[in-house]
Formats: sequence, structure tokens, C-alpha cells
Amino acid sequence: MNTVAIRTLSVNEAIADALRSLSAKFVARRIKTSTRTVEAWREGRTGPQAKHFVAMLHDDELCVLLLKGIGRDDLAHAAEVIAVKNRLKELGGE
Repeated sequence: MNTVAIRTLSVNEAIADALRSLSAKFVARRIKTSTRTVEAWREGRTGPQAKHFVAMLHDDELCVLLLKGIGRDDLAHAAEVIAVKNRLKELGGE
């Protein structure tokens, strides 16, 4: 197996681990894809296309989970803080 395949596999596994705690239906609705596609990601059979991965990173909740799933708790915490600030702005807090 070449290096690219190994790296891709580990990314798919990290995404699968991060998404296992969520319902496939919930994720599919948030990023506008099918539940079948998300189930394949959760099982580690495939990984998301770039457009889906970017959509997950733009979603506050999914972004935090993905960052935690790859072991970047520091970045996950920063993403949570930014999400709270954005929610406050939406509510007229700033």
C-alpha cells in the first residue's frame, strides 16, 4: 500500500470516529447529502468529498466534533468559542 492510501485511510478512520456519535440523518441534513453517504463515512468505507468536508467545517457543531476526532482539542475549543460569539452576534449581543 502506498503512502497516499495510508494517509487517506487514516483520515477516513478519523472522520468515521468523529461521526459515529451522531445520527446519519442529522449529519446528512446539516450538509445536504444522503443518509446512505453519511453511513458509508461512519463505517469508514469511504470518506467525504471536499465539498462535504468543507460543509462540515462550516457547521459549528460538526466542525468541533471533527477537530476533536482528529485529536485537536485545542482547535475544537477555539471553534466552540467562535461559534458562541457568532450566536451572540445573531442574537444582537454585539
